[in-house]
Amino acid sequence: MATTLGQAITTVLQRVRLSTANTDNQTQARKYLFMQAVDLWPLTRMWFQNLTTTFETTETFTISGASGAFTAGEEIEGGTSLETATVDHHDTTNSLLYVYDASGTFTATETITGADSGETATYASTTETRVYTPVSGQVTRWRSFFDTDNERELDIIGPERYDELDPAREDTGTVYAVMVGGLNTTTGYPEIELWYTPSTTGVTIRVRYDRALSAWSSSDDSTALQVLGVPVHFENPLIYGASRLYLEQERQYDAAKVEGENLTMAMEAARRANQGMQGDRRFPAKGSSGGDELVIRVGSDTVSA
Repeated sequence: MATTLGQAITTVLQRVRLSTANTDNQTQARKYLFMQAVDLWPLTRMWFQNLTTTFETTETFTISGASGAFTAGEEIEGGTSLETATVDHHDTTNSLLYVYDASGTFTATETITGADSGETATYASTTETRVYTPVSGQVTRWRSFFDTDNERELDIIGPERYDELDPAREDTGTVYAVMVGGLNTTTGYPEIELWYTPSTTGVTIRVRYDRALSAWSSSDDSTALQVLGVPVHFENPLIYGASRLYLEQERQYDAAKVEGENLTMAMEAARRANQGMQGDRRFPAKGSSGGDELVIRVGSDTVSA
């Protein structure tokens, strides 16, 4: 039977000899479990964090007077131009509509209507979309970006290089590189910026990334830790680590030291389990850059040595 968050909280409180029925104790134990998870996750490339998603390149419509929210995937039509486009998503906070596969040029001040939602808005202008939020959540590590339409891996570059390539943000065309930007001020999710700014919509970009955990609340107590993103071999490190933090709070430093030693042994076992989940994959030695020493790419083929 899978361990639930509530059961882990109880175990932590039992180890530090505090009441398991006290709500404040439960809240603090839950907080420490999550703090320990956040600290442990970046220490190595955990197999269970690795996820893949896709997003499509779009155009950005500036609109006004929207009657409601347009539906992702629905077709919109201009009342004057009769041009059509497909909705990717609607940013109602900033009155922006992201679309792809537009049939032509829409007319300023015309009314656009959603075929499925029936929502309406006044169209103002169009720009190519340079900034994207491919993941609706936090990210621990971006691994790769791949243009599936053109079968090409995109380079991940830093902000200095990004500014050197296109300081005026005027380059448009086929995408060659990605820069990881900051957090979206509305959603709090990480943004990425493309170079070139894509001139073609509907191009699919595949993203491989390591997800971050979402904060736990009392409503998660009956949920299995595995469902919350913690596989069974990482349960013990969380419990030992949370117990150590709690004992340090109570100034029981000798007992906290023992839990720290337990944490070290449990984490080593977890690392070994993590490696075993990916077969014969070779992991870099501690202190290395974490990548292959030599990577040769020929088209979409990769040879590593």
